[in-house]
Amino acid sequence: MKRLLGAVALSAALAVGGVARAGTADYTLSVQGSTTHNVNSSFDLSVQLENTTTDVVSGWSFGLCHDATLFDITGAADGATTAVVKNGSPPDFNQTNVIPGSGFTVGLVICLTGCATLAPGTGYELNVISYDAGATEGTGDVNFCDSIGIPPVATVIVVGGASIVPTQLGATIELVTPPPAGFDYVAPNPTATFDQASGTGAFTTQFSIAEQATSAGFPNETQGFSMGVAHDPSILAIAGGPTHVLPFSPDFTGPTVLANGWTIGVVYSFTSLNVMIFDVAKPVISVDYTISGLAGSAALTTPLTFSNTLGVVPVDNVVVVAGLSLDAGFIDGAVTLEPVTDTPFVRGDCNADQKVNIADGIWILNFMFQEGPEGTCAEACDADDSGDLEMTDAIYVIQYQLLNGPAPVAPFPACGIETGADCDASACP
Repeated sequence: MKRLLGAVALSAALAVGGVARAGTADYTLSVQGSTTHNVNSSFDLSVQLENTTTDVVSGWSFGLCHDATLFDITGAADGATTAVVKNGSPPDFNQTNVIPGSGFTVGLVICLTGCATLAPGTGYELNVISYDAGATEGTGDVNFCDSIGIPPVATVIVVGGASIVPTQLGATIELVTPPPAGFDYVAPNPTATFDQASGTGAFTTQFSIAEQATSAGFPNETQGFSMGVAHDPSILAIAGGPTHVLPFSPDFTGPTVLANGWTIGVVYSFTSLNVMIFDVAKPVISVDYTISGLAGSAALTTPLTFSNTLGVVPVDNVVVVAGLSLDAGFIDGAVTLEPVTDTPFVRGDCNADQKVNIADGIWILNFMFQEGPEGTCAEACDADDSGDLEMTDAIYVIQYQLLNGPAPVAPFPACGIETGADCDASACP
């Protein structure tokens, strides 16, 4: 541990016979940095010099004391100014001393022969001091002091051979307990259609997780989650899923399908190989739903609600961070269900003459290659149910009629409906 040069010796090193003067606001030493920190955290503070005179500075010394019952010093480094203060190089003399439980002292001479000085200015960073906060909330001070070091180091600025006591501005540090990391489970608000005649339909949707930006340590690495979502079983049912939509294959997924909802637990990796952050909302689960029981109904909405009560052993909605389960907030959703009225048709009856024969194949070819009329029911002309009207549909009908090919798929041979079919009019009643 270095022995720090005392204030008297420092003054003598700079100029014999220098006279200490009373403190002046023309020179200010201040402690800069954030004044609020989390318990059990580390933080830095810097000591800065302001010189509003026209005189140059040759050196300085000071002590910096702190409240060790709340936080303690762990290290000190030269500030940006100190590192280059001698014409771009470190100073000739720079003794520092870190005293755990008490504080920090420094004595500095820029150039022992007077070859360099520090010009007037503001924002000069002399030192950066590091601290570790304890586990107790409270407020404690970091102040300049003349009571530590052997011998005790005085707080002075050396100008023109004189040791000047500067204005000294310390800081009050508040230690607080941060709020736990917070996550939101976000349900979708999709729109889906159902056939008004049959009251049935289907849709697929996704559920997301987002971390709250105010979380301590945001964004945190998560290791897994569990989720449960309830629905109205008189309207919705699970047709597929829940399945993950993660960017990797997790080591464990445990989905459960219930009449009134679903649950799932996901562990990304048993060895912590995979983690996820949710700095923005990211989809994690996909579910296929069917719609039923809405024959003759008008448009309506039905909720998708996160629940901690689903399952024989209820599954909690939690996110795992650092091995700890954190309760999630809920942003519930709702599905808007809109009825559609479908036109009945017979697949293959492209010319709408209530028959499926070679004439329908010719109709399709005329439309595609001879500028013939278009059928009024595109779904009826899609004889092979490929989703597109192509020459293959004409071949399909002709092969069915003449070469014992397969019959068109339903609706065939009787009139029927297909939810969402592109069919404006047909020969069906």
